[in-house]
Amino acid sequence: LDALMRRAGAFAAEWISEHVPGGHAVVLAGPGNNGGDGVAAARILRGMGFRVRAFLVGDRRKMTPDERAMEKKLEEAGGVLEEFRPEDRRQMLWLSLCDCLVDALFGVGLSRPVEGDALLAVRLMQGRSPLKRVVSCDIPSGVHADTGAVLGEAVRADRTVTFTCAKPGLYLGEGASCAGLVTVADIGIPHRLIF
Repeated sequence: LDALMRRAGAFAAEWISEHVPGGHAVVLAGPGNNGGDGVAAARILRGMGFRVRAFLVGDRRKMTPDERAMEKKLEEAGGVLEEFRPEDRRQMLWLSLCDCLVDALFGVGLSRPVEGDALLAVRLMQGRSPLKRVVSCDIPSGVHADTGAVLGEAVRADRTVTFTCAKPGLYLGEGASCAGLVTVADIGIPHRLIF
């Protein structure tokens, strides 16, 4: 899973480096494996010369072992996975001025409405702007991967880099209007394990 996460992060970072003018990015990562994809992307973007800050949105105690491994690699590269603090004005200023927001809050397993700090993070990524790009890893957070239903509120991405195969929710219902343009990235999972 570590290698898959690194590949997923690399695909997201590669798209950002090719399509986002300016060099400031923010990764908003949840404590699950989708968050690990985002942390991997943060490390790779740093290596590409981006100024990147990565924020953990959620309980650090719930981080998966693979995301912890990605955090360690980020730290080895000179980065840090900071706590998301909506009350911190400087943090919010950085979020408002960056060129790109990377949505890595929730992956395909989300089945209940987004709440708490995660909802605040989702709201930060809802407004499409010509000055700022929002890129979702796998699926926009808040969208049900199978039905396209919005679970309370959802990120409105300019681009979704989805891994291995396209999820139905990217094309169904409200999910289609949240996904933006969709890129399917093959991260190396054998298709016999999926279909």
